[in-house]
Formats: sequence, C-alpha cells, structure tokens
Amino acid sequence: MNMYNIQDKEMIEGYVSLDGDQVTAAIFSSLLPDPKGDYYLGAYYGYAGGGVNDGGFFSIDIENSFHKHIDFDEFDEIRSQNIKQHSVLETLMQRIWHYIEEDDGILQLTSSGLKLKKNEDGIWISDNFDGDFLSEISDQWSISLKFYN
Repeated sequence: MNMYNIQDKEMIEGYVSLDGDQVTAAIFSSLLPDPKGDYYLGAYYGYAGGGVNDGGFFSIDIENSFHKHIDFDEFDEIRSQNIKQHSVLETLMQRIWHYIEEDDGILQLTSSGLKLKKNEDGIWISDNFDGDFLSEISDQWSISLKFYN
C-alpha cells in the first residue's frame, strides 16, 4: 500500500504525558488543508483506568466546529471511503508507536521516546500542539489527559 506521507504536506504535532516512567497518554494530530475548510485528524492511546489502555482516532472540522471520535471499527470502514484520511490516521497511530510501547499493559517510552525533551511535569508537547481544541472532545475519551501552559 502506498501511504500518504503527511510529513511532506502537513505538520504532525504531538503530546506525550508520563507518570514517573509510565506513559499515561500519547496524542498525535495533523492539520489538513481543505477547500471546504481545514480540519484536524488525530490518533490517541493512553491509560483508560482500571488497568486498561485504549486508543482511537478523531477528526475536528474547524469551520463547522464538529468533533468526531473514530473507533477502530470505523477506522477500518474509512479505508474504502477515504483512503487519504485512512492513511493519515494510520500514519499518526504509527507515530504514537514510534515513541511508546506497551509491555504487559504498561506503556513506556521507546528509545525514540526517551529522546523527547520533557518538562518537569513529565510532559512532552510539540511547539504548535493545541491542547485547547482537544478539551472539546476529551470527554468522549476514556483516557486521562492533563495539559499545562
């Protein structure tokens, strides 16, 4: 399959939070230009409580203030409907797994993730990551998110 390379056309932004040496959440998103209005696509994975990790995808239509959670079943359906969106979402999830790994239900940083410069609160956040827009849909997610100025 020929993957759509979002790095050539759009910027990937990311967020990874830690509690000690365990990852609690990882989110990567990309702003995609569109003639009908720009929109975000994103992927997340993190601690959902009760010893369970979970993840999924989201889209945010900026022009219409429409936020949508995309679970893994719907993600599979997107492939036949919009190969570009499917490929972008797949690339974003792969980016998450470039920086984190799961071993026996525990999320940790990979060797690439260990190179990220984290602040004193155990947060790595890329320069242009907009945590504000995520607060509008974070209630749909069961993972715990924490954002700092």
